[in-house]
Amino acid sequence: MCAITWHIYDNQDVLYGLVTLQGIFTFIGNSTLALASFTIFMREETYE
Repeated sequence: MCAITWHIYDNQDVLYGLVTLQGIFTFIGNSTLALASFTIFMREETYE
């Protein structure tokens, strides 16, 4: 969040769309990772 805020205020206005795109892709990646972690956690299998 801090990096995105810094990019919004420090970069040129032309790059605002890229900053938004970066935020969207970061959100999608983090959500996918969280879903994968939760799916692995909820499995009933044991590896003993």
